[in-house]
Amino acid sequence: MSDTAQRLLAAFDTLPEAERDAVVAELLIRHPVGAGDLPDAGLVELADELFRAYDAEEEADTAGPAR
Repeated sequence: MSDTAQRLLAAFDTLPEAERDAVVAELLIRHPVGAGDLPDAGLVELADELFRAYDAEEEADTAGPAR
């Protein structure tokens, strides 16, 4: 398994249960079971999206409450 895929799984494991469910649902929509293997480029794209979302969430958390 690639380093990117391992990071994706590690990040996935840190999500709250509701978000994990949403990610799994989105993956099933994008790549239905039996549709073949997800190419590495697809994993990289999904990981990039996930990490961008984490970065945005972290940035919002460090910015403090909106006034």
